[in-house]
Amino acid sequence: MKVAIPRLGEVVAPCLEYSATMAIFTVENGKIVDQLDFPLRSREPLDRIRLLRDQQVDTIICGGVQDVFEDLLRARGIQLISWVSGNIENLLDLFLHGRLVASDGRGQPTPDGRSHQKRRGKQK
Repeated sequence: MKVAIPRLGEVVAPCLEYSATMAIFTVENGKIVDQLDFPLRSREPLDRIRLLRDQQVDTIICGGVQDVFEDLLRARGIQLISWVSGNIENLLDLFLHGRLVASDGRGQPTPDGRSHQKRRGKQK
């Protein structure tokens, strides 16, 4: 399994679309076995989606994310855990132990793990 986290130093970047670096972790048997950091030169969302697809990323842990970007990622089968913040190492530990959940953008976990607080025209 591969997990991607847009990073700003040692913490998750506040916005997926505008982060400068994407850390991609390979997980085997519940442990991190490899990490690659990719500098993101393009601001184009489709270039970022191609990178994640080419690297066979299964899950993204991120801060804020635009609705259209979230929809594109989910349409490609990538799980998104969004609206989280904090130290990357701590977030990975929570994820590996099944305790990391998406927030609604105001610090509240969502019942379905999706970040829909600002979705236009859709009710849950």
